[in-house]
Amino acid sequence: MSALIFTVGQNGYDVAYRSCISSHERYAERVGASYVAVTEPRRMPDTAISAWLKIPLMVHALRSGYDHVAFIDADAEVRPTTPDFRDALPTDFSVGMALGRSGRFNSGVMLARNGDAARNFFERVEASILEEVPDEARANLKYENGNVIYVADQMGGVATLDPRWNNTADPSLDDYVRHYTGPLRSTYRRNLVDEVRFRAARARVVRPTSQPATRTPEFLASLQDASEDAQRRYPSLTKRAGGMG
Repeated sequence: MSALIFTVGQNGYDVAYRSCISSHERYAERVGASYVAVTEPRRMPDTAISAWLKIPLMVHALRSGYDHVAFIDADAEVRPTTPDFRDALPTDFSVGMALGRSGRFNSGVMLARNGDAARNFFERVEASILEEVPDEARANLKYENGNVIYVADQMGGVATLDPRWNNTADPSLDDYVRHYTGPLRSTYRRNLVDEVRFRAARARVVRPTSQPATRTPEFLASLQDASEDAQRRYPSLTKRAGGMG
């Protein structure tokens, strides 16, 4: 079964979380999956475009024919004993995410088994960009996660994964993927050079704000352009006939 694991690490995230991205690479090699870290262009002035990029790239990977696709945020570390993600989804589900500390789905780790249900779900998330997302779905969020929650509430069919697949809050958990966000962010250690480079990269981009109720058609067009650019730069995002990717 063909499989792809990918991340997006622009605006200094590839430097700041280089050990996490290395853990993705080792994991992909261990389970026999293609791996792509989208790090170019290195500067994406609108951080919302970079954050949203995972959605059209997931849609593309599924449409291109990968049997299984996993997205893992660049600031998430895959542990050496993590099992094959292809076995994590229940047989009657095609999409899975763990709950974040707010009790809602967290899109930092998204698993998909190809089929109509998975493709329809992520296509629907992308289409919802131009819709008004209710306050309760996007509360305390900045980017695409509110749309993911909104569509999951509408459509259902998303498996709630074991929290070990995306641990966002518990430093004592024997986890599979440790996501250095929220209360775990301060537990990640990087060297001084990487810290300085990360801060410099972040200083040149638009600072994140609360997720708006809706996005503009211009935002959607820019996102689609960014997705097409990534597909050109990283051919392994597309499954090639007769190969892994």
